[in-house]
Amino acid sequence: MNRKQRRATGKAKAPATGDAARDPLEWHALGIEAFRTGHLDGAAGMIVKAIATNGAVPSFHYNLAIVRKAQGRLPEAAESYQRAIQLNPDYADAYNNLGNVWMELGQRDKAQAGFERALQLRPGNADTHYSLGVLLSESGKSDQAARHFHLCLECDPDDSRGVRMLLAHLGAGDIPAQTSPAQMQKIYEVRARSWDQESTYFGHVLVAEALREHAPRTGLDMLDIGCGTGLVGALVRPLARRLDGVDLSPAMLDKARGKSVYDNLEESDLVTFMSAHGNTYDAILAAAALIHFGDLRALFHAARRCLREKGLFFFTLFPNEKGDADFAVAASDRLAQSGCYRHSTGYVERLAEANAFSVLELKPVLHERDQDGEPVAGLLGVLQSS
Repeated sequence: MNRKQRRATGKAKAPATGDAARDPLEWHALGIEAFRTGHLDGAAGMIVKAIATNGAVPSFHYNLAIVRKAQGRLPEAAESYQRAIQLNPDYADAYNNLGNVWMELGQRDKAQAGFERALQLRPGNADTHYSLGVLLSESGKSDQAARHFHLCLECDPDDSRGVRMLLAHLGAGDIPAQTSPAQMQKIYEVRARSWDQESTYFGHVLVAEALREHAPRTGLDMLDIGCGTGLVGALVRPLARRLDGVDLSPAMLDKARGKSVYDNLEESDLVTFMSAHGNTYDAILAAAALIHFGDLRALFHAARRCLREKGLFFFTLFPNEKGDADFAVAASDRLAQSGCYRHSTGYVERLAEANAFSVLELKPVLHERDQDGEPVAGLLGVLQSS
């Protein structure tokens, strides 16, 4: 559901008190609002009622498909997109999104046909060039994938889809120093809706447990960088005298504020914030935050400046197990598409020494599980300033 569609549905009159009195636009508007706040089952139910009242509106089926996909009900999402296309054969966005569903279902030929039809209807669509690039990349057609990624980047110079990372992943471009801010905003606006319900991610637990093990006392002044929705903060609050959080995503910060565990929350670039708060904190916590930086030099320097003497720096990374480079784009397609890097332990150790940190711990951990339930390896780092 894009902004234009949300504005359109917002024009519906205020819902009446009885279900029978509500017209389909009201049900649809309620469904979109429920989706926006993360209530997927309620959103689906309300849009289904809109369709039951008037099933001839293509956008009703299109938005139901978006909700079904978010629920993980991919075959039903495909059916709803197909119904939207039957009602509007020129529905470029529906073709594009249907292609993405087919791709997740392993129907690559159908996915490619959907993307190609979307480009016929809307040439130069950045979303479709991106999706087709991902499909071709995962099919081993690197040159064709790179062509579509470059076309996407021409339409999206801020790189909100992380195309530069994927070109580097293909060996067709230089590795960016960090994930683009535009991609970070886009990723975490979506993740904010359901991040607190994520049960296969463990970075926050790893960092909190390391703090409990290494903290010399309670009553510490702590900074949670890349604090997200406050998963770390909720776990470490009992050990803190002061707990501040900083993140680039307004959507994630809104969720964190609702937990009321932080003394202060700021929307800022992590390096900028730490550089402006010298000698302020006893501990810095970074669960799944450094994974979006390739070159860690500026971040380590800022963290050292921000910490007091004997301050502790806790973080998680993805390991570059081959050790053939200080950092690289994440090895898996999914992590690369999410703007993630991998780092060698030797690189972390050299940076620690260069910034007057001693390494208390740098060990392999289970960071999360992927969509198939397979383990995703991570590194847990604990440094102490001199």
